[in-house]
Amino acid sequence: MKIKPDDKWRWFFDAEQDRMMLDLADGMLFRSRFSRKMLTPDAFSEAVFNVDDAAQLLSWQEICRETSLSEEQCDELLLNALVAWRFMKPMMPKSWHFRVCQRQTWQPGVSDLVTVTLEENGEEARMLVIEAGENAALCVLAQPELQIAGKTMVLGDAIKIMHDRLQPWQAEQTQRYAWAG
Repeated sequence: MKIKPDDKWRWFFDAEQDRMMLDLADGMLFRSRFSRKMLTPDAFSEAVFNVDDAAQLLSWQEICRETSLSEEQCDELLLNALVAWRFMKPMMPKSWHFRVCQRQTWQPGVSDLVTVTLEENGEEARMLVIEAGENAALCVLAQPELQIAGKTMVLGDAIKIMHDRLQPWQAEQTQRYAWAG
């Protein structure tokens, strides 16, 4: 399923499931990764999926095409990113999990795909920047999962990381050839 924003979509909090939800109309619901304790007070009032939501979703859809994620994984990433972008409480950075980069600090922007290197094992992880502050960025995991300090982060989980740990992500370059004749 490739999602297309619709003016019938609406945000709501489902107390029974303790999750922020998006009603995609036509009987489809998206259940986010974010519980009550992670959300700002405005998440608890029903809201329409607005023009800013749609614009951000479309912007991130373009970025998601650069990854090796399936369409379903991209949809999950994008909708969780929107919930975090619109409704998530501020969080403190958890940068100690990641190595400081050996180059000068880079200033990421919203919608940048970035990589971080785990301190414990040197594994690289891909993140999508959804909010770029002066010194740290709120990111969501842009890969299926990541083992971090004995816990598992999954696609769409949010974490705040200091800029000195972030590196621009280099897309897997695939050569495309046009065959004539």
